[in-house]
This record gives sequence, structure tokens and C-alpha cells, in this order.
Amino acid sequence: MADLKAVKVAGEITSSGQAISIDLQANSDGDCTGSLGIGDGTAELLGVGGDTWMKPDEAFWRSFAGDSADQVISIVGDKWVVVPEGDDSIKKFCDVNDLLDQLLKDDNSDKSTYTKKGTDTVDGEDVVKVDNEDPQDGTSTGYVLVDDPHYLVKIEKTEGADTGSVTFSDFDEEFDVTAPAADEVVDLDNLGA
Repeated sequence: MADLKAVKVAGEITSSGQAISIDLQANSDGDCTGSLGIGDGTAELLGVGGDTWMKPDEAFWRSFAGDSADQVISIVGDKWVVVPEGDDSIKKFCDVNDLLDQLLKDDNSDKSTYTKKGTDTVDGEDVVKVDNEDPQDGTSTGYVLVDDPHYLVKIEKTEGADTGSVTFSDFDEEFDVTAPAADEVVDLDNLGA
């Protein structure tokens, strides 16, 4: 997985009690296209060469803009919003390496135990099930392709604080993404007070 230049990730997880859905293609050039759902809101994401834009829906703005939500919604409308250069919380979704690090991190790898749990199929492909038993975070199950290359095609966690299921596909496949036109973009940092 560390050698991948592009991947599609889809699924739903819970992180720190927050429901997150993801349906996104990303590559190592900082290109991405897809959507990210947090709570009741959803934002389309678009990245080209390290520049990132998002187009949140009203529920997203109401969750994250607080008392300024009405003002932000009236200014932004249905345009793309520039994700600021230092905002890694969104930008990490548009870089395949950062994205995989976030989804596959194992903070307790020195204490984790990996156990083969038989075989199964995922989307018609034969896979080996591997349990990762982490004494702090609980058990997660990875589904690894039997055939070479042995990519991880699914990971699921049904116990512990952060649960959910994510699939990986379209390994190293190219995808088309185009930056939005200047008149379709709002840079909130340039609007002043």
C-alpha cells in the first residue's frame, strides 16, 4: 500500500464519536475528487496539484461555521471554497500517502497482534482475513488480496471507540480532475472581517 500512487477510498467510520463518510479518489500529486461527510453535512472535495477546494452543503456550514453560518452561506452560495494552505485536516484527504496514513495508522503497533483468520471474498476477489488485535483500540479486520499485488481492499472495526468499514479500490488508476474556474471559487481568507 505504501507504494501506491493513487487509490479510491469509500466507507463510513466513527472517529472520536463523530460519524464520517468518505467517497474519494486521491493520488500522490495532491489531486483528489469526491466527497467527505461529517455528521449531517457533506462537502465535495477537489484537489489539483496540491491546491484544494471544498463545496460544503448547508448542513456542513451549520455544523462548522456556528453563529456565522448564515453569513458564510450567503457569501459562498454554491461556489467552491479555497482550503487554506495550512489546513491539513482537509488537505490530507487529497494526498494518497496522508490519506492512507490516517486510515491505516496503528499507534500501538508494538503491542498489536496480527492473526490470519481464514479466507473470504470482497467484490468477487479472494482475500485473506487478518485480525489486528490492539489492546487499547480493540480488534480490526483487514482483507488482503490473495493474488499479487496483495493490496488491502477492506478494513473494518466493529468494536472499540472508532468503528466503521472502509474499502480500497482503483489501485494506481488515473482519474481526471480539473480545477474550478476562478469565478466559481471563493477564498474566505481574502474577504476580511
